[in-house]
Amino acid sequence: MKTMLQAIIVALVSALAFSAQAETGILLKNGRRLTGKLLEWRESTQEYVLTTDETTLPIPLAQVARVVVDKPSEFDQAVAQAKARQFEQAIPKLENIIRRYKRMNWDAEAARVLAEACLEANNPRKAVSAMESLFAVVSREQVPATLQMTYWKALLASGATDQLQKELDKVIGTGAPEMVAVAYVIRGNAFLKTGQEDEALSDFLKVITLFQNQKEVQPEALFRAADLLDKARDPRGADLRQKLGKEYPGNLFAAKAAALAPPPVATPATAVTPAPVAAQTNVPAVAPKKP
Repeated sequence: MKTMLQAIIVALVSALAFSAQAETGILLKNGRRLTGKLLEWRESTQEYVLTTDETTLPIPLAQVARVVVDKPSEFDQAVAQAKARQFEQAIPKLENIIRRYKRMNWDAEAARVLAEACLEANNPRKAVSAMESLFAVVSREQVPATLQMTYWKALLASGATDQLQKELDKVIGTGAPEMVAVAYVIRGNAFLKTGQEDEALSDFLKVITLFQNQKEVQPEALFRAADLLDKARDPRGADLRQKLGKEYPGNLFAAKAAALAPPPVATPATAVTPAPVAAQTNVPAVAPKKP
């Protein structure tokens, strides 16, 4: 059963933009490619410095379309440790990669894994920090909805409710369908945290009915809505739980729903009409004595 962290790692490994064998260099916005032995980022001047056999070239960030650097030697190990939930080993490695490879691709790749690892390790503040370091080098439009969800969950868990509300209101008002569906799920969870169960149920039902094509968030919406309906003794809860188990059998929320399903109500036994006392005891009825 895959957690969201495992899903992100699988997607990350399969979609890395640069291979370990790629030659260090920079692709400029004008199409020219520069290669060398070493690439560094200078924050103070907002430029890259590429060292070649002949010289050292300063290249302003504004001219750069893409950078290519070798994969950090510890990256694969950190990813494997995060996948195995060995967070104490993985998190320091990922943080070190982010520091050493700032603005050089691997900081963003490490931040993706670090954010989810920190959230699963119950350190939402550090997850927020990791996501914000990712946003510093990758535009929000390039960040997948599932990873945006990690950021919003971290904001919710860390108590940053005002910032979270601004994020969600903006997305619900103007975002793409996949982002709006995620925002409704997170807002529903925020309502649950403050005891606003009717408002939470409304948001989860919106996801289920209006965003059926957004499969990534359907399981959680179904699970949360079913739980709330069960508490209200609404029979629709059983229907949603059945839908969750049937359409998403391998999902974590399907397993949780099955474990938390209320026990079936016992069918009352058929009432038995008592037989006459005489028939029960096989003793003849005795006529009352005359006065």
